[in-house]
Amino acid sequence: MTIRKTYSLIAIAALLICFAVIFFSKYKERSQKVFIYAEPTQTVYGWGYNIIAADKVHIKQEYMPAVPGKRGFKTATDAMMVGNLVVKKITENKMPTITLHELDSMGLYKDSANH
Repeated sequence: MTIRKTYSLIAIAALLICFAVIFFSKYKERSQKVFIYAEPTQTVYGWGYNIIAADKVHIKQEYMPAVPGKRGFKTATDAMMVGNLVVKKITENKMPTITLHELDSMGLYKDSANH
């Protein structure tokens, strides 16, 4: 093997190693998990919740979602039940929307269309 071929093989091997390092470092960044949680917050309407991920508020829900008008939750516990459902939906890669039916099934809102 000539010196030229040897240097070419070394250069190709070095490039492959660089690409592998870059690829796996990007893969590692994407696969890192983000801690997501809900926390209750008192608002002018009563109780609401914040959805926090990576130490940032991503959803600030000051009142009951899906309910006409701006009615807050009666208690922090009620707000957390819905906030935790939103977190569950997000972690399952579902849309984090809440329906009147879901609020009704938790006993937080009487959906008169179903009763």
